[in-house]
Amino acid sequence: MPRKITVQENRNINLETEIAVLKNDIKYLTEKVDEISVKLDYKYVTQDEFKAKIDPITKIVYGIVALILTAVVGGLVSMLINRG
Repeated sequence: MPRKITVQENRNINLETEIAVLKNDIKYLTEKVDEISVKLDYKYVTQDEFKAKIDPITKIVYGIVALILTAVVGGLVSMLINRG
């Protein structure tokens, strides 16, 4: 006849099972954090790199907008002067 498991033994077995599951979860999370770290290091651009690449484009766009606005304002001023 098999021996009956006591309540304390049953609790110990449950705790051991939960600890094993938690260890597995921690291992999985550690692997995922490592994957994310690798992606951040090699696949994505830092803010400094992004700003360095966008800065010349921003200057060109601002320059073109300034030229257009200067032409519009100059045209309006010349219309007002010629009218008066």
